[in-house]
This record gives sequence, structure tokens and C-alpha cells, in this order.
Amino acid sequence: MTIRGINLHQAQQILQQALVLSAQLRAAPLSIAILDAGGHLKAFASEDRTGIARAQIAQGKAAAALGMGFGTRKLNNLIIQGVLPEMFATCINGATNGNFVPLPGGVLIYEKGNLIGAVGISGASSDLDEKIGVRAIESCNLHAEP
Repeated sequence: MTIRGINLHQAQQILQQALVLSAQLRAAPLSIAILDAGGHLKAFASEDRTGIARAQIAQGKAAAALGMGFGTRKLNNLIIQGVLPEMFATCINGATNGNFVPLPGGVLIYEKGNLIGAVGISGASSDLDEKIGVRAIESCNLHAEP
């Protein structure tokens, strides 16, 4: 698998689609972060009236997905099932200065089988954050891995 970063146009398209979906679904105000495959912030938006720390949580969800190589729903399930101890997430969160959030809403982005980035969304329920991320990615003809 070749790793390359998402381009700015793709990141902006995903961001725009997530904002449209947020409005359609009447979600609580969201923060949406899109990172390239190297973990660099490529696009970001925080809707009006977004709660405190949502920006950091959104980036932390995307970073956790990239860091682990799978979506944060799977990561969260591994912790809940005891496959990964809770201390695992706590230690990584500390080592990354709080930039590791193992809650659903961090979704990997693939293009033609290649990992190109991740989206992290925070503001609604974790399930709705994830749903918006997946649908936004797929509406841009890319593959999502929640």
C-alpha cells in the first residue's frame, strides 16, 4: 500500500459535505478536522456555537485513527472489550499531549486502496459524528473506514 496525503481540494470537499450533512441531519454544532496521511491538519471548520474543546476532540479522533491504522469505532470497541487496556489510551493520550481520542467519529480515508488521511468529527453523539464522516467521505467517491 502506498501512503500519500489527501490533497487540499479533496479535504475541502469532504469538509463541505460534512457541513451539508450536519445541517440536513440537524446535528448539534460540529467541529470537523481533516488530516493528511502524515497527521498534518489539511482542512478544519467549527460551526457556530460549537462546544468547548470540540476542535481538539475532532483532531484527536482523526489522529487516533491514523495512529492506530483503523477507525476509532474499532479502537473504542477494543478498549471496551478489554483487548486493549484503558491505560493504553491514557498513556498514548498523555504521550501525544491529548491528541488521541478513542471515541467513534475518527474515520480513515482511502483512495484506490491507499490511505490518504482521516476525518475527525465532534459535537453530536459519537455515532452521528461517525455517520456524518463516513457519508461525507463516500459522497466524494472515496472509501471510509470507521
